[in-house]
This record gives sequence, structure tokens and C-alpha cells, in this order.
Amino acid sequence: MAPPSLDLGLKDTHVLITGGAGLIGRVVVDHFVAAGSHVSSLDVSYSSPVVNINPLSDAESLPHAPCTTIHCDISSEESVQEAFKTATDAHGPVEVCVALASLDLSVLQHSAFTDASFTQLKRVLDVNVAGTWLTAREWLRGLQRAKQDRKPLGNIGLIIIGSESGHFGERLNAEYSLAKSAVQGGLLMSLRAEAVRVWESARVNCVAPGSVDTARWTIECKDNPEQYWLEAQATTALCKPVPLEAVAKAIVFLASENLSGHIHGQIINVDGGKQGKVMWTKEEVA
Repeated sequence: MAPPSLDLGLKDTHVLITGGAGLIGRVVVDHFVAAGSHVSSLDVSYSSPVVNINPLSDAESLPHAPCTTIHCDISSEESVQEAFKTATDAHGPVEVCVALASLDLSVLQHSAFTDASFTQLKRVLDVNVAGTWLTAREWLRGLQRAKQDRKPLGNIGLIIIGSESGHFGERLNAEYSLAKSAVQGGLLMSLRAEAVRVWESARVNCVAPGSVDTARWTIECKDNPEQYWLEAQATTALCKPVPLEAVAKAIVFLASENLSGHIHGQIINVDGGKQGKVMWTKEEVA
């Protein structure tokens, strides 16, 4: 009997990542490059319409090669379609799609619900919900064309990036929680049934991180010392924030048919065992 294989099997797989220039996205890109994948990194921050097969080693560039970087605004249907076409022209059909791009809590205005901005709500829905929807649709359309052309593909999967906020809510950012609930709830469950009808082995899953230890989060905690306790300790069993690498490795695991081939339609919580959100701060109770 042959020994079991623990190889990821992602070598030469075409992986497309939205939000690839972000603080989490860069680390996810690095992990897929290390796995030997052909990576297309999409981000609104890349200069349009420049495509770099080997990004320059300046401060604004991804810290590695090979990787194809493509400008994309995921809230624009035309931009998403053009970006997927560019990626497909470079590396063939997109096999693994990581829908990571979104507006996160660090860039949103926080306010009580009675003072919440309707403009911000619409922007969050455009990017975080409609953008993920457009990304998923373009991935499935590409698989549909590949099937018609009888192209052999492997590691067929979509990984949606959700959030703990989709489970527990956000008292001062209901729009963010609403959007994450939408993509890791209704969209994930719908695509669970849809994807396999387009490609038999297509899998759709979600990674829902807790508070991730990014450079930006560290700065926020210095400005507000209570934030570390509130978000990473008070209701979190491991009593610490989530390392960037932990999120990236969970995504890579779900992308690997060899290691996660029968995980489908699931939310993987990478949150250190979080049980909920603190309802009252120490100061409020006092």
C-alpha cells in the first residue's frame, strides 16, 4: 500500500486573489507562490492597466515573484470581467479563486446606529457584497467556458473571506457585519449548490478570521490599549490575535483538493476560539 500523500498538489494551479496587495492579501499571495501556483493578484491599488509578471521590488510592490498583478475594482462589473480575462490570458482558466478584497473595519467610520451613514452602507454593499458576488460569478463563468472547451483542470475552488463579525455583529459598524453575514451565509449556501452544477468537483468554502495581527491592527491597539483586550482576549480562548500566516494557511488548505477535497459549503473560523463579542466595556459597567 502506497504511503499517504500530504503534498498540497497546488503546483501550476492558477490561483486568482482579489485584494492581493492588502495586508492579508500579500501574505496569501506569498503562500500560494511558495506552493508553486501561478498567481494572479487583483487589487484596486495597482496602476491601471499595467500588468506585471515580475513585480518591481519597491515599497509599493509585492515582495516576491512570480506573480501577475492586475488592476481591478471589484465593485465594477466591467473591471472584474477585464481583470479575469487578463488573468486567463496569462495563466489559463482560474482554478482557485480567493475572494478576499473588501472594505474592512480599519477604513470605515464607526458610529452608533442612529448616526450611521447611508452612503457608507451603500459603499460597503457595493464592494463587500456585490464585489464578492461579481468575483464568484466570473470564476464560475470561466469554469463553464473551460468545460465547454474540455480543458483539464484541478483544485477547483472558491474561498470567500468572511469575518467573525458575520457571526457576532459589530455594534458600531452594522453595515460591515451585514455584508460579511451576506457572503458567508446566503451567498456561500447558494453557491454550494450552484458550483457543482457547473464543474462536478468545484468546491466553495469560507474562511472567517477573528482579529488579525496586521501592522494596522497593532497601531490601532497602541492608540486604544483596550482594543487588544476587547478583540483578542476577553472572549477568545487562545487569548491572542490571529497571525497573518494562520489565515493564509487555512486558505491554502481549502484550496488543496488533495487535503480538503470533501470540505464544501463550510465556514472555517480562524479566530482562536472566539465565543462572542464583549457587550459592555469595563468603563461602561462602572
